[in-house]
Amino acid sequence: MSQDAAKRAGPAVPISLSHRTIQRGLPHPGPAAAELFRRLARDLTCICDLDGRLRWLSESWHEALGHRPHDLVGRSLRDLVHPEDVTLINTALLAAAAAEPVPSLETRLRTALGEYRWLMWDWAADPSGALYAVAHDITDRKQAQVKLAASEARYRLLTEHSTDAITVSNRDGRFDYVSPAGESVFGWTPTEMLGRDVYGFIHPADVGRVRTALLGLLNDPRTVTIAARFRRNDGAYRWLETTGRQIRDRQSGELIAVIGNTRDVAERMTAQDALLVQAQTDALTGTANRAALRERSREALARLARNPGAVALLLLDLDRFKNVNDALGHHVGDEVLIAVADRLEAACRPTDSVARLGGDEFVVLAEGLTSPEDVQILAERFVALVREPFEVSGAGPGDRQALPLTVSIGVAVTTTADRDVEDLLKEADLALYRAKDRGRNRHELYDEELQARTRHRLGTHRLLRRAIADEDLYLRYQPIMRISDGRVIGVEGLLRVRDERGIELTAGDFLAVAEDTGLIRSVDAWVLRQALADQATFRQLDPSVFVSINLSYRSASDGSFANWIATALSAAGLPGSSLRVELTERALRDASGPSVAGVQRLRNAGVQVGLDDFGTGSSSLSALQRIPLDFLKIDREIVQGALPGTRQAQIVGAIVRMAQALDLEVVAEGVESEQQYAAVRALGCESGQGWYFGQPMPAAEYRHLLTAAGPAADGSGQVEPPVGIEPTTYSLRVNRSTD
Repeated sequence: MSQDAAKRAGPAVPISLSHRTIQRGLPHPGPAAAELFRRLARDLTCICDLDGRLRWLSESWHEALGHRPHDLVGRSLRDLVHPEDVTLINTALLAAAAAEPVPSLETRLRTALGEYRWLMWDWAADPSGALYAVAHDITDRKQAQVKLAASEARYRLLTEHSTDAITVSNRDGRFDYVSPAGESVFGWTPTEMLGRDVYGFIHPADVGRVRTALLGLLNDPRTVTIAARFRRNDGAYRWLETTGRQIRDRQSGELIAVIGNTRDVAERMTAQDALLVQAQTDALTGTANRAALRERSREALARLARNPGAVALLLLDLDRFKNVNDALGHHVGDEVLIAVADRLEAACRPTDSVARLGGDEFVVLAEGLTSPEDVQILAERFVALVREPFEVSGAGPGDRQALPLTVSIGVAVTTTADRDVEDLLKEADLALYRAKDRGRNRHELYDEELQARTRHRLGTHRLLRRAIADEDLYLRYQPIMRISDGRVIGVEGLLRVRDERGIELTAGDFLAVAEDTGLIRSVDAWVLRQALADQATFRQLDPSVFVSINLSYRSASDGSFANWIATALSAAGLPGSSLRVELTERALRDASGPSVAGVQRLRNAGVQVGLDDFGTGSSSLSALQRIPLDFLKIDREIVQGALPGTRQAQIVGAIVRMAQALDLEVVAEGVESEQQYAAVRALGCESGQGWYFGQPMPAAEYRHLLTAAGPAADGSGQVEPPVGIEPTTYSLRVNRSTD
C-alpha cells in the first residue's frame, strides 16, 4: 500500500481473527489490511493467495451472494468472476505479486443462483504473501448508469434528429442548451441563443402569458403548453408552440432545469385566426355577430371599471323589412342589409362596434360616452342615416331603384361595470318595443318607466308559470247573441287568472307576456281543453250553441295547430260545428302556407274560423284575400263609437256590406249600451257581444242561462236570471222595440 493510501486510510487499528482462522494457518494481518477490514467489515471480505485461491471468506458472502464460505475455500476467485472480467482479476494478482499498489476494480461475480452482481473491490497485500480483499455490491448503481447512458443516447438521438427544437433552460428562463433543430425553428443558431433570456425573443404582447406559464411550470409538475410569437434573427415574428416540463433532483427535490419541446405552428395559428374571425363575423354583412358582440361588450364593461363614463347598446330593427323580402325578393333584402351595415360602420366612432344579431336586427356598442346627450346624438344619427333611400336592384337587369326605409332603435345605457350583457340587450329590446309602439322611425331610451314595466312583466311571468303548473287558470264565458231575435247562439271563453292579492286579471294583463316568453302555447292548449270540456255540458242543454276561443299568433304560425284542435275535438266527443276559432290580425298577417292550409282543414271539419278585432290592423284586408274565413268581429272601439251620423258608423256599415259580399258573418264586439245595440242592429250586424247582452260568467251560470233561455212571457225580451243567481252579476237584454 502506498504512503498516500496509508495516509488516507488513517492510523492502524489492530484486529484479531477468530481461533478457527488462526488454526487454518492464516497470517496475522498487517496494519493496512487491518484498517481495510475495519472500514469495510460489513461488506464482502476474503483472503486469498497471490494466485487467487481463496483461503477465508466472511459470512456476508452467504447473505449477499448465497455462497457458503466453507464451500468456496480452496477454490480460485477466477472461477466466480464473469469471464469478461477475469483479466481484471489477473491484473490485480500480478500487481500484488510484484508488490505494487493494487487498484480498485469493478467486476461481476456469480451468485449461488447463477446470476451475476457487480462488486467494487479494494485490495491490501500482506508481506507474508496473502491478499486481503473487501468488496461491496454496486449492482444498483451500475444498472442506473446503464439506464442513464441509454437515456442519454436516446436524448442525443432525439435532439440531434428531431424536427422540433429541444431546449434546456434554468428557472430564470435563460437557455442552457438548444438542439441543432433550433436554428430552423427559432431562426437563430444554438450558439446565439445560449445564455440569453427567453423573454427577449417573445413578442411584447405575449410576454405576460409566457411569464405566467413559466412561473406556473416552476411550481407545478404537470406539463404546460403555450403558443407565442417568437422573434427571429431577421426581426420577423413567427408563432411557435412550446411544451415544457420541470426536471427536479430525485433526492433533494430541487429544480434542476426546464425542458422545452418547441415546434413551428404558424400555419395552424393562421388557420385558427381565420376560423376565429369566421366564428365572430356575420357571414352576410361582415360585421361582428352575436358571439363577438358579447365578448366586446364584456371587454367594454371591464374598461368601464377602470375609466368612468358610460357604455350604451343601441338595438336597431328595420321597420317593416318583411315587406321588402316579400315584394322585392330576398336578394334585394340582402342588398339592403349590407348597405345598412356599411352606413352604420361609416357613422360609428373608432371606439364603437357594429354587430348583426340576425334578420334585420343590428346592435351598435358605444363606449367612452360622457353624457346622455352623446347617446341621443348617436341614435338620432342612425335614424337619419337609414331614412335616406337605398339604391337597390330593379325589375330588369342593370336597373336600379330607390328604396325608402326607416328604423326603430332601443337604447340601454350603463355607467356601472357590474352589468350583464344579456340584461342590457333585454333592456334595449324593451326600449325598441316602445319605439315601435310609438310609431316607429324613432329611438327610445330604457328608463324608469320601462324598468317598472320590466318588473311587472317578471312578476306576471312568474304568476303565469305558477298558474299553468297548478292549473289555476279559469274561463269566464260571455254570451254571443243573434241580434235579430235575441237568442243565445254561442259563447266566447275568456281566460282569467288571479294574482297573489286575489285580483282577477284579464287576458290583456298577461297574454303579451305569455307570447313573449313562449308560455302562450301551453295557455292555448289549456284553454282549448277546458273550453271543449265545458262545451260538452253546454250542448246537453242546447246542441245548437257553439263555444268560441282565441288562438294566439304563435300557435297559429305552427302548421300543426289544425291537427291538435281536431284531436282535442275527437277526445271531447264533439263535432267541429261546436267550436269557433278566433285569430288575431297578426296571426293572419304572418300566416305561412302551412298555416293557411291549417285554417282550411279546420273549416272542412266544420270549425268556423274568424278574424278578431277587425278594422284595427293595417293588413286586415290583405288577410281576407289570402285566407278563407267564416266571420269577422268588429273591434270594440269602432263599435262603441258607431252612433248614427258618426264616422265610426260609416265604417261599420262599410264592413257589413263588404262582409255580405264575401258571405261572412259580422259580430259586433263591445256593445255596452241601448244606443250602441240599436246602432249595430240598424247597420246590419248579425250578432253582438258585450256587457249589454251579458257579463262574462262562470260555466255554471252559463248553463243556467241556457236552461232559462227564450223570450220572456211578457214579450219584453228581458230574460230573468235563474234562481240563486244575483241580478247584479248577470244580465241578458234584448231590445225588440225596433222590430
